[in-house]
Amino acid sequence: MPAASVGLPVAGAVAGELAGGGGGPLFAAGAVLGAGAAAALCGRAGRWWVVIAAPPVVLAARAGAALLADRDGLRGKALASAAVRWVVGAFPVMAAAVVAALLVVVVRVVLDRRARRRPDRPANGRRRTPGTATAGPPRPGRPAPEPPAPEAPTLVTSSPGTPVPETPIPDRRSHRG
Repeated sequence: MPAASVGLPVAGAVAGELAGGGGGPLFAAGAVLGAGAAAALCGRAGRWWVVIAAPPVVLAARAGAALLADRDGLRGKALASAAVRWVVGAFPVMAAAVVAALLVVVVRVVLDRRARRRPDRPANGRRRTPGTATAGPPRPGRPAPEPPAPEAPTLVTSSPGTPVPETPIPDRRSHRG
């Protein structure tokens, strides 16, 4: 993932400097593709890091490539004014990279939710097991399943001769994956 998120914007910035356009379309394409690829390749927890990291990566790639292209001419006031031009010129590319990363994240979230609600799983996310009754009307041509008979509580004696109904102890462990 780091190679995609940093490598493509840097490659685009270098290609833009070599072509003479500075922060031109090659830089924009590299930055947008890098942000989109990083958002597509990252894990679930890293999605928002990719989105917020896109602008600094884009700006660093633009400034680094411009500094390498003109090492001798950028000193003092010339460097300060060039830095302002880089920020202003890279802003639309930063915005496009963030939009691309957000778009990929939204598509991944929608696809993840659809995958969790497959036909073999109900809306609550629990897997249906064969032989269990499902909600809804019975299928045509088949009789409706009979509900299971309620079980009588098991009696446990706490002292000789005093029956006490046994109550189940709930499982307190987390069921999150």
